[in-house]
Amino acid sequence: MRNLEDFVVDENEEVLAPAVVISTIALLAVFVAGVLVFAVGLVA
Repeated sequence: MRNLEDFVVDENEEVLAPAVVISTIALLAVFVAGVLVFAVGLVA
């Protein structure tokens, strides 16, 4: 089972890398948006 998982990870590495980058950027964007909304709420 462990060998099968290693094979899947190795095969999908090229596919997973861009997905991880995109998801990380998306999470950062959501976090920044939330901070901005929070700051605007404090000012208003």
